[in-house]
Amino acid sequence: MAIEALRAVRETEANALELRRAAREEARRTVERAEAEGEALVEQAVRAAQEEARKLLAQAEAEAAREAEPIKKEAEKACARIRQEAAGRLPPAVALIVERIVKANGRS
Repeated sequence: MAIEALRAVRETEANALELRRAAREEARRTVERAEAEGEALVEQAVRAAQEEARKLLAQAEAEAAREAEPIKKEAEKACARIRQEAAGRLPPAVALIVERIVKANGRS
């Protein structure tokens, strides 16, 4: 009877050791899976954030282009007006230069 009890105790201890080893192994695998899933989630979040940033940048650029268009048109009108004014002043300026330089040298 004592031998059977001793054998049962040893068997129980062996089973307990095996259960602890299996539990540690399962815990290690669980941690590895959790880390891998966490890394995958982080990568997915980074990709989503980058895509959202690209979309926001494209929207901002499109909005800036829309806002800049009237300013550009007004600047083009101002440039055309200045060119036209300058073209209108050119003949009198040429005449003045010719008069002062040519007549000043006595070649009238």
